[in-house]
Amino acid sequence: EESGTCGPDLRWHLTDNGVLTISGKGEMYDYSYDNRAPWGDSREKVKQIIIGDDATTIGEDAFRDCSNLTSVTIPNSVTTIGNSAFSGCRSLTSVTIPNSVTKIGDYAFSGCSALTSVTIPNSVTEIGGSAFEGCSALTSVTIPNSVTTIGMQAFNNCSALTSVTIPNSVKNIGIIAFANCTSITQISSEAVVPPICGPNVFADINKSKCKLIVPKNSLDAYKQA
Repeated sequence: EESGTCGPDLRWHLTDNGVLTISGKGEMYDYSYDNRAPWGDSREKVKQIIIGDDATTIGEDAFRDCSNLTSVTIPNSVTTIGNSAFSGCRSLTSVTIPNSVTKIGDYAFSGCSALTSVTIPNSVTEIGGSAFEGCSALTSVTIPNSVTTIGMQAFNNCSALTSVTIPNSVKNIGIIAFANCTSITQISSEAVVPPICGPNVFADINKSKCKLIVPKNSLDAYKQA
């Protein structure tokens, strides 16, 4: 078994059967590809992550490439999921993001190729760039009426995604945010004022088979995207 610190007041403990527990309170340290989390050398052993009730952030690159991770518990105390926090966790099938989270960082769940469902709560205002890029098993996603920004490439290459609903709270959609989502057959939006769309938001989807359910004054914006 392994253990140590991962924040000013946070500790980690990894058991032999692959359960990684984060305990204590406050922020988690940020890590990077060159400065891996302290469990980085054992990341392929991690099968389950339990984050204690008083942790407030999930650090950047914290659980990157935990390729055998299947389950994660995120408590209601967490407000931020850092950049690349779960990137490359290709065995993770579902995740519930609690109502305390306001931002999903860039690349947070990119490359989670087994992820079939994700619950985004009404507290989230920003979905970072490439946050779910390459989640090729993701079939549907509901973006809550709190999100104002969908970052560039946020859902790029989500090839199993069949429908997307964009709420009227969204003001900006980044470049190629939904590009290469080749299974999309329906795009819905309640936006009376269409969001500012970057270039090629819906590039390489089959627009001839995609049904647009949007207000009339939003139609041109979505067609051009």
